[in-house]
Amino acid sequence: MADRLFVVCGGLGFIGSHVARRLLAEGKRVRIVDIKCAAGLFDDSPNQPELVSGSNGNLCSRAVCERVVQGADTVFHLAANMGGMGVINDDNDMIIFEENTTMTRNLFSACCAAGVKRFFYASSACVYPDKLQHGRDVSLKEEDAYPPSLPSPQGLYGLEKLHGEHLMQLAGAAAASGMGIRIARFHNVYGPGGSFDDGREKAPAAMLRKALAIHLGASARFEIWGDGTQRRSFIYIADCVDAIFLLLPSDHSSPINIGTDHSLSMKELATIALRSAGVEDSDVEFHFQAGRPIGVASRNSDNTLAKAVLGGWQPTVTLEQGMRETAEWMRAAMNKSIRGMSDDAREAYLQDCQTSRVVRLHANCITYGILLPITSRGSADPRACLTHLCAFAKALVRTTHQDVYGLGGTRFRYHVYLAIDHDDDFLLERDAFGFNRAEAVLRSEGILCASTLDPAPVVQHGHVCELWRLLARHAMAECDYLVLMGDDVEVQDEGWMRQAHAEFLALSREHGVPLGFGCVAFTDTSFPGMPTFPIVSSLHMRIFDGIVVPPIFINQDGDPFLYQLYRRWGCSRMMTSRLCNIVGGGGDARYEKQSAKDWTFETLTNATARVEAWLLSVEAPRVQRKLTIDVIVPSYRVQIDLLARILDLHPSPSCTVMFIIIVDDPASPSIAELERRYGARPDVRIRVNKQNEGASASRNRGLSESSAEWAFFLDDDVKPDENILIEAERVIRAHPNAAGFVGNVRFPRAETVFTAAVHLAGVLFFWDIAAKWEDWGKKTDVPWGVTASLIARRDVQDGVQYDLSFPKTGGGEDIDYCRRKRAALMNEDKLGFMPAPQVRATHPWWSNGARSYWRFYGWSVGDGQLIAMYPEHAYRDFTPNSAELFVLAACAIIFGALPPITAEDYPLLRLGIYLALATSIANIVHDLYRHLWRDVERYTGINTSVKGLRWAVAAAESSVLRMFSEAGRTVGIIQRGEFLHLGKRFDWFTGRLDDGPRREERKNGVQRFALVALVISVLYFACGYSI
Repeated sequence: MADRLFVVCGGLGFIGSHVARRLLAEGKRVRIVDIKCAAGLFDDSPNQPELVSGSNGNLCSRAVCERVVQGADTVFHLAANMGGMGVINDDNDMIIFEENTTMTRNLFSACCAAGVKRFFYASSACVYPDKLQHGRDVSLKEEDAYPPSLPSPQGLYGLEKLHGEHLMQLAGAAAASGMGIRIARFHNVYGPGGSFDDGREKAPAAMLRKALAIHLGASARFEIWGDGTQRRSFIYIADCVDAIFLLLPSDHSSPINIGTDHSLSMKELATIALRSAGVEDSDVEFHFQAGRPIGVASRNSDNTLAKAVLGGWQPTVTLEQGMRETAEWMRAAMNKSIRGMSDDAREAYLQDCQTSRVVRLHANCITYGILLPITSRGSADPRACLTHLCAFAKALVRTTHQDVYGLGGTRFRYHVYLAIDHDDDFLLERDAFGFNRAEAVLRSEGILCASTLDPAPVVQHGHVCELWRLLARHAMAECDYLVLMGDDVEVQDEGWMRQAHAEFLALSREHGVPLGFGCVAFTDTSFPGMPTFPIVSSLHMRIFDGIVVPPIFINQDGDPFLYQLYRRWGCSRMMTSRLCNIVGGGGDARYEKQSAKDWTFETLTNATARVEAWLLSVEAPRVQRKLTIDVIVPSYRVQIDLLARILDLHPSPSCTVMFIIIVDDPASPSIAELERRYGARPDVRIRVNKQNEGASASRNRGLSESSAEWAFFLDDDVKPDENILIEAERVIRAHPNAAGFVGNVRFPRAETVFTAAVHLAGVLFFWDIAAKWEDWGKKTDVPWGVTASLIARRDVQDGVQYDLSFPKTGGGEDIDYCRRKRAALMNEDKLGFMPAPQVRATHPWWSNGARSYWRFYGWSVGDGQLIAMYPEHAYRDFTPNSAELFVLAACAIIFGALPPITAEDYPLLRLGIYLALATSIANIVHDLYRHLWRDVERYTGINTSVKGLRWAVAAAESSVLRMFSEAGRTVGIIQRGEFLHLGKRFDWFTGRLDDGPRREERKNGVQRFALVALVISVLYFACGYSI
């Protein structure tokens, strides 16, 4: 039936992938099970298989076997730990036997229990006795596996295959379930898609690789293992698959040979390989390697039974034809590998291709070096450290057991490297067996691979990073990965070693970096979101000449340094495996914490440059540096739904972003929910101020937490466009030398008189200055931008932060920050802050648009400070503004209210009252004139529904708003005692529009003052008084 399920175990391997392709081509439903991962292998297939791979495809797990055969009609067991003579040798026998036997037993048992109809078992010609394969060309019949004496197959690999045959033929469970058994003994299958450069290749692939290397320019030296006289027969993969699909529907349940009945010597095979690669054997110097594994002397397949059972089947592809087709496939693969290489790299690659290697499975084990500084100091009882160490050891043993002792896939082991202070007599004391106290504790918990730096290092107390540096240098030659840990750490999750290795494999696959490039951190449950206790590889040590972290690090910041370093290539990961730092972390430690000052600047920049140089030296063309941006959001309100709109933003694949949330209200009830939802994300860092410190101080803390090249300031209540990070990256890449970028902040449609008045008052003029700037034909050097959406370069140590002398609630600090940042980073291109009109965000109306003037008053109290700070951008206006007139009116009223010196009434009081009234009337009238007549075209772009009479009312109210702003500015000047600055104005455009803004302000001042004088005259005349 068409919907029958075929399970191909080992379906990503050589024979298995070809069997799967045949099934898919026939429209069959296929499930592939393999411990390997090979994404895209079947992309060209018209039908797609169900893929179960990686640890989910480890057939050494009985649970995996039981799961993957559910619903199967036919199961192909083509999975094995195997290869050519580079793998099938005495050194690897026990590992191969144990893993393959376990797979076969588990899978066969699961198939019997699941009611599988047919079970295909891939056996091997290695089941035949060694003594039949010495010194002569013998054709092996199926019954030759059972000589009169005890079976003696080729090594434990052959014994396992023979054991598997026995299991299937003798098991009562198979007979009871009615499961049909098919057993094929393969004789040296070759063809496109097989291994050819990983040590597991068989003779045809190895010979072709060496021949093609010569054809591509390597030296004419050809290596042959043995003396070249050992004989084999070889069957092409297409013939092999044909035989499998003829055997499958038959009723033959005994073993059957699938091979060819024509053998040849290894020297003859080498000659065919050379011809297939386009190389004359007369041009080649053969080198025979007598000391390498060669297997049996002679082996050939007797196909008599196969022809009878399989309807006269016999191989149709000659060895010469099959080798040519395999050579073409392999040539394409090798050309792809060398494409883009330098001459030196190409030469080294081809030279490596000329040599086959022996795979030592025991040695092919991923080794983790656990770097463990330990001290008995800092606790009331020195024995406390041993208690912590005991807990550490128990957790380490528990969480690594499956990785160390499990079968199938990659094997792991670890070695604990201890560092004890030279004067820590308590820990250095040795027992009767010569082990110090720390080693003794580890051994008591079953950790036998542990050693201590000897002699004990002389290091200042608390300098943990120096101990890490010493341990890392000591361990780098023996380990694949190095884990920077502490004695008070407990690892919580089983399988962390295989997960960390899988993360490094993923980084290599996704970003094209060499395996081991990057940093993988645990999830620290005691310090959520912080990349503590990182894992780096020996590759990192080679890049930095054996120094794991620079000497600037004492006992803090080394972990985030490594994480942030590799973040620049997107190669930092925080894995789900957890640990807990019992002492330290975000809390107090047993030593005085000493941070590395300003490591995010020169130290990180130099390290980044070193990695870049190394990548160039090894020619990794696919590796692209990513742009790093940290989004800094101060938040007093801690409104989760609003913050979620920011935290859910996504950058492009070429940019990496972290979100730094600074909570400025430690009593906020929303902190717990914020941390619950986002605290574990490695790209989100949540910090809570100890007290309310204001927006500027919070932004400064965000800058101190940042390690990116660029800081992107957002207010906590803005709604950014979904593509804001992508647009930010675009403008940064377009102008990488700019000091920063001013975003475009819009407001919702003004539906009320008040919100329209806010626009008309000009207090929001600079919020969308980026769009205006480009509309005016300006391309560079925006005067300043609001911090609701502002990007600034962060990776230059310019010392620029937000000035805390400005009010906590804001006002002027963004202008000051931009001006000082511009001054520090202004370059010869005169870029300054660039307009970024596409970097858009929408700011809501404060308090949902409820009428309030005090916010704008408060801003002005602060921004009036700019007059004294930037005298070059200040100018004197010889006509007083509304606030200054109100001050004069107030003085007149106060002094005029004193008892009169003469009998006359109160002229000064009257003048003060008239001045106040006239100032209010004149400003309102003038603004009505400007908004409704003189400058009406300026306001056509305002997003508002307010029209007609309501628009006129809004124009009048805008005057009140403007006067409140002028009042705040004047009050701030008086409060700061800057009396000489009364009458001065600040040029908000800082000269970028020449004298235009100053002339207009002075013109408006003269007109308003004239109106004030006129109104006062009218009042005096109306009331019958003379002036």
